[in-house]
Amino acid sequence: MEVLARLSAPLAAQLQLALAREHALTVVDGWGALLLAIRERPVDLVVLDPRTSGGLELGQARELLAGHPTLPVVIYTTLRADSMQATVMLAKLGVQHVILRGFDDEPERFRQLFDQLPADRLSHSVLRHVLPQLRGAPVLFVRAITRLFEAPQEFLDVEHLARMSGMTRRSLDRWFERCGLASARTTILIARILWAKHYMDDPGFLMEDIATKLGYRSIRVFARQVRTATGMSPSTMRTAFTMEEFSLRMAALVCRPGDVFGNGESALNE
Repeated sequence: MEVLARLSAPLAAQLQLALAREHALTVVDGWGALLLAIRERPVDLVVLDPRTSGGLELGQARELLAGHPTLPVVIYTTLRADSMQATVMLAKLGVQHVILRGFDDEPERFRQLFDQLPADRLSHSVLRHVLPQLRGAPVLFVRAITRLFEAPQEFLDVEHLARMSGMTRRSLDRWFERCGLASARTTILIARILWAKHYMDDPGFLMEDIATKLGYRSIRVFARQVRTATGMSPSTMRTAFTMEEFSLRMAALVCRPGDVFGNGESALNE
């Protein structure tokens, strides 16, 4: 999980301790750096202290919440009157999670919180259909498929997926066929498009931002893959389905044997 934080040094140190090596933490110095990081790369969670700079930063927090309503935001702060007042105001804007330093910031509390995040539910929305078909498959293969749906931008192409699965390309293809799944190429494409739809639900992301976050070299390649997977342009896909409807459609494609989208593997590498 990619965690982005705007915190004071003591809070950042405690958060790093809680995350241990299970999640990646990036601490930024200012709001400009935070908003740029959200636009340019995958971020699963933002952790904020409304008093990081010594004064309340409600205006900047409002901008973040308005532009990225689907991005989970956690307030991690100290028990002070002004911090609590700011937290109440942010809760009215949609912040649902508050953690207090020295009261409920044990590592277990953070782990429980991460299990509730929409990003996890997004990947599981398809994986719950896919994983039953992987019974008996090698452990590394199952782990690679799971990770693909959690962070598709990490997988450059089918050969990369094969390496992460500890297999040759031929063995990878055989396991996809044996499990009754669409081809590896189709599955990578669907994982990317699934996350594209997730990002499209945030008005703060331009299509160019989404393409960049998912590892595409150009908006042209991104648009072509969206059309290949859905028959729609990215702008049409953005409003045509709810996330739940879209997830079910993508799960049905993954669980369909063969190469759903025909020839064109080079599109994954452009």
